[in-house]
Amino acid sequence: MTLLIAGLLVFVLIHLVPAVPSVRSGMVSRFGPGPYRGIFSVLSLLGLVLIVLGLRGAEFVPVYDPPAWGRTANYLLMLLAIYLFASNGVGSAPSSARYYSAHPLSWGIVVWSGGHLLANGDRAHVVLFGTFFIYGIISIISGTMRGHKPSATQRPALLAELAFIGVVLVVYIALFWGHRYFTGMPLV
Repeated sequence: MTLLIAGLLVFVLIHLVPAVPSVRSGMVSRFGPGPYRGIFSVLSLLGLVLIVLGLRGAEFVPVYDPPAWGRTANYLLMLLAIYLFASNGVGSAPSSARYYSAHPLSWGIVVWSGGHLLANGDRAHVVLFGTFFIYGIISIISGTMRGHKPSATQRPALLAELAFIGVVLVVYIALFWGHRYFTGMPLV
């Protein structure tokens, strides 16, 4: 659990820096934009490595029994989460999410972590996904308070969005079948 918590602290704290513009601008001024991004990336990667190692080595301690339908709900929610993640990650993604929200990535984190909380009830997973769920909510609130607006001024054309959803489905299938290789936990 120690590695998991350390990884979560590193990852979440470094990702909260942009939520406080004065801290971020102070760091960019001190280190420069390139080195700041480099430090941000290295610390993010370090946090992820610690999270994965910590989760793999964590003892199974039940906290609650997930609902019988939780795993199925999680499969469906992951499709939405990937759509939201991809909507944010691709600058010109033809996604309605960018029209309706300034925070598709943060909403994706909330959906991803919430879905996993429905499917997993052990201590390590509750700590991991509970932390990300709270982080996602804080990120949405913080961005809204800073005046972030949706980046798309109009909804994408239907065919473009359907093609985007097709790509999302391919990514979803790849992640579904590859889940065991990057998490150590097979889904089937």
